[in-house]
Amino acid sequence: MQDVLIIGWGISGRGAARLLNAHGVKVSVYCDEEIDLTDFTYVENVVGKSPFDIVNGKDLVVVSPSVATEHPIVEYAKKYSIPVIGEIELGYRFCKGKIVAVTGTNGKTTTTKLIGDILNKGGKKAYTLGNIGKSFCENVDAIARDEIAVLEVSSFQLESVKEFRPLIASCLNVTPDHMERHKNMQNYAMSKFNIFINQGEDDYAVLNYDDEITKNFSDRICGKVFYTSARNSVKGAYIKDGKIYLNLDKECEFMSLDEIPLKGNYNYQNVMTAIITCKLLGIGDGDIVKAVREFKSPKYRNEFMGKFLGKNFFNDSKATNIDSTLKACNCMQGDTALIVGGYDKGIAYDGFFSSLPQNIKHIIATGDNVYSMMQFLPSYHEYTFEITSSLQRAAELAVSKQVDNVLFSPTTSSFDRYSGYVERGEHFDMIVNSIKSEGERGE
Repeated sequence: MQDVLIIGWGISGRGAARLLNAHGVKVSVYCDEEIDLTDFTYVENVVGKSPFDIVNGKDLVVVSPSVATEHPIVEYAKKYSIPVIGEIELGYRFCKGKIVAVTGTNGKTTTTKLIGDILNKGGKKAYTLGNIGKSFCENVDAIARDEIAVLEVSSFQLESVKEFRPLIASCLNVTPDHMERHKNMQNYAMSKFNIFINQGEDDYAVLNYDDEITKNFSDRICGKVFYTSARNSVKGAYIKDGKIYLNLDKECEFMSLDEIPLKGNYNYQNVMTAIITCKLLGIGDGDIVKAVREFKSPKYRNEFMGKFLGKNFFNDSKATNIDSTLKACNCMQGDTALIVGGYDKGIAYDGFFSSLPQNIKHIIATGDNVYSMMQFLPSYHEYTFEITSSLQRAAELAVSKQVDNVLFSPTTSSFDRYSGYVERGEHFDMIVNSIKSEGERGE
């Protein structure tokens, strides 16, 4: 591996380049935009060259998660039998420590962060990396043999795995998402299953028993399988009478749901996954319970901003799919104005509209997907539906409604206008704080 081509120059691409540079590997980058290579050695941007010249002589191609497997340069590399992998796969090949991996449509960040918190508070050195916003490759050389990489991995990252083999892998749920990339649910589900594909009999898998797709993954998993459930007694962790019970080697009561700051069955699934994972890694019950009690949700996951102008404001910018938004809507107490819209993923919204709780009284849509969303609007509905040009105007319209809550929960990704959900969440924070200040001056 002496000459590597990286396609894409985001967090993953830069992390891969830094890792390869540190190991003396020559790197070429293919990126449509002008990029700053000041801090890199042996790196050049080869955009503008012919496909043959770009891949000629390369030992390996590393694709960023945002790069589709059908990208012309990727196809050209495959034509000439050049191996193509992703950044997660590259990091795995350099990793000396144990690997824990978490995937699912929703809850990945919360679960990854919680596992990392529990491990670090329980005396293990753990790094939370991957889709959580920190490149695995950029940090992998720092991970010692007795330390743990806790990776959040997306379907995009799992598409390109070859040898990636986590000691403990979990899939939290699989609901419709990223149809613009995967085309159908079967392809999407199979990309998620790739997290388990290389596991052996000494590895562990944690599955959500209440999710039909993830539950059925167990038939093809070689490792030891544990489940989580809010409805059934299972081998793993389950809820009964307001408490979490564990059944790993023997059944026992573990902790009360009242002790958990995250509420709702979907959050309890995340917590149970983290508990099983950390128990398998040898963390004591007391350390796990203490870390769960003290856990704080990731930024912009249905985050309460405060009550002012007679309304509760919630920033759920992290809701990048329909299922996540529906969960946020079901958490609202009282009449709610919902702000939605963003990048067009090619998702059908009929299931979204039919599943909305009755407390959603107004929907304000803004972003690239508003008209594709509107085509699924039912002919009869008990809420208003408005389209507007900007998030600023959407927030102003929501504030003008006679409601108890204003919920920003987009249902989709942010890439139509933002670099990611964090930048989108920060913009909504700024807008709401500006509206609050203007309202206070007017009183």
